[in-house]
Amino acid sequence: MAYPYYPNNQFYMQNMQDLQNMREKIDRQMQQMQQLNQNQMQQQQQPVPITQNFQLAPNPTNNELESKYANNIDEVKGIFVMKTGVFLNKELNTLWIKNTNGDIRTFELSEIIEQDPKDVEINNLKQELQRMKEMISNESNGNSTVINEPNESKTTTKLSNRSKSNAK
Repeated sequence: MAYPYYPNNQFYMQNMQDLQNMREKIDRQMQQMQQLNQNQMQQQQQPVPITQNFQLAPNPTNNELESKYANNIDEVKGIFVMKTGVFLNKELNTLWIKNTNGDIRTFELSEIIEQDPKDVEINNLKQELQRMKEMISNESNGNSTVINEPNESKTTTKLSNRSKSNAK
């Protein structure tokens, strides 16, 4: 009778070879899994390229202006500009223009409200009415104002200053 657990046994040798093959297969699978895992980690760890552009000097072809709000001229003086800067206060009534040399020009602003033709005509009529009222007021105060009117044909009548004497 043969015992399967002796080293010289054919059964033992076959089982040992099968186990060895299984071990090699498992080792290969483990190596493949480790390589796959390493490849995935390398792909995840690869830094994404970052692109940043810095413009350190003004572009001479760029004619745009820098613009900001400022409270007063002292604040404008403290701001560094790399191209002509326009500064406006929050009330929108003062404008400062600062060039790259640091020179500052100051302007006062007023709003221009666009009027339609009817509003313009109404304002003109109001002004004309006001002038006429002033002229009437000046006439009643004794100040005579000469009004230029078109010349009409005028006829003059000469009256004689001779007195007629009645004969008695």
